[in-house]
Amino acid sequence: MKRSALFLAAAVATGAPAQAQLLEPSPSPVELADTRARSVFSAPRDQEGQAFPRVYGGNLNANPNDRLFGGLFKTDPKLLMGIAVTPALAFEAGYVNLVDQGFRPVNERDPEDTTGAIGLRGFNLHAAVKVTQPLTERLSAYGKLGVARSENRRGVIKGVDTGLYTGVGAQYRVSERVTVDGAFENHGHAAERFQDATNSSSRVKANLNLGF
Repeated sequence: MKRSALFLAAAVATGAPAQAQLLEPSPSPVELADTRARSVFSAPRDQEGQAFPRVYGGNLNANPNDRLFGGLFKTDPKLLMGIAVTPALAFEAGYVNLVDQGFRPVNERDPEDTTGAIGLRGFNLHAAVKVTQPLTERLSAYGKLGVARSENRRGVIKGVDTGLYTGVGAQYRVSERVTVDGAFENHGHAAERFQDATNSSSRVKANLNLGF
């Protein structure tokens, strides 16, 4: 009896390590590289991770002072709508008053100022392709090429001009919320044809944009 007990104890002692080895956790599986095919038409992303295509636009001349002064001052609108297909390529359409006077006091004798109407004396429209090229992490330059249509109204007389729209500019990102940009635009032959009746063409403009 004692001899059977000794054999049983020896068998248990011998099998214990084998059982302990079976209870050890299995090693984690090896992660394999993702070899799935990817489409060449996948949406690209810029340095900030924003996906394309992306729609943008608004009133580039929007000025909160127009509201703060209760109608005593106003800023001529400059409307722009675009779609960025890639970080480098976009298509745009824009509108600006033929006489772009910027932020100014409202002239009570001017129906365009008092009624808030736009384009009473004329306007510029354009459609263009925009190509952007980053120069540094903060600085980028762009060029625009398209078609412009301008109308000038003096009473019942209306002048129309259709020509080449061109634009060049640069943007510098000071921080995530502050950018500085400068641009030169030319709406066909409007500046030559309508002379002092327009100042929205052939001018260099600079803007400071603050985001909150």
